[in-house]
Amino acid sequence: MTVSSPTPVGIPHEFKNHQLIRGPFASHSPAAGWPEQDEIGTIRLKQEYTLIFVVDRVKNKVLLGFKRRGMGVDLYNGFGGKVEKGESIHRCAARELEEESGLVPENEGLYYKGCLFSSRPQSLSVDSKSSVITIHFFACVSWSGEPIMTEEMIPQWFDVPAEDIVDKENPLPIDQMWPEATFYLLPVLRSILDDHRGDLFLSRINYEYMCLADAPTSLPALDGMTIRQYVTSSIAHEDKKHDFGECLSSWWMCFGSDKSLGPIRNEYGTV
Repeated sequence: MTVSSPTPVGIPHEFKNHQLIRGPFASHSPAAGWPEQDEIGTIRLKQEYTLIFVVDRVKNKVLLGFKRRGMGVDLYNGFGGKVEKGESIHRCAARELEEESGLVPENEGLYYKGCLFSSRPQSLSVDSKSSVITIHFFACVSWSGEPIMTEEMIPQWFDVPAEDIVDKENPLPIDQMWPEATFYLLPVLRSILDDHRGDLFLSRINYEYMCLADAPTSLPALDGMTIRQYVTSSIAHEDKKHDFGECLSSWWMCFGSDKSLGPIRNEYGTV
């Protein structure tokens, strides 16, 4: 059963025409609500990206990669990268997975799982305009080969915990991932484990340059291509009183019907 369409300020405009399965499982709206269109000065980057989560549905595990260089260095994440000119996003996902992990997805084992729109400030100033990128999520549940260390990634298997597990017992390396993974990783993995192929992950996240003390969460600020690290919690507390950084300021995460592929295809090309 679908839910009634939210008001424009209750849902990011990217998804107002999508069929939602239920309300968002994680959300924190901007102070003025979600705008009905991009604000003046916002840049929508044409370059698209893929992000693939390899899930062993028999052993209840996920394969994550520890990034050795480039964007996300020293963090864990799924595998993926830039969509090349003339390449479908599905082909990009298969290529990136093989290049970064050594795994070759089987034909029916790699499928589209949704998309995330990520907005970051164009400059480190409190009134900076934003740039938005599109990241297409894929699930890989069958493949050939064994994970190998590559120039980009060090693959590592992790147990996927039950949904009601407390944070301190979480076997997933959440504190070594992009901040937004705190909200989406487990729901997305559980959806893949339960073989809910018809459920698409839909998300919009905003980062803003702000005083750390004003950030809506205690999640770390970004530091260029990775996240900012603090030595101790006391130092972090003191720094937040005076320091500024690129912080996760608002987010919206939901599952939509796979019928949402229509709008996604129309706007972003071949899945």
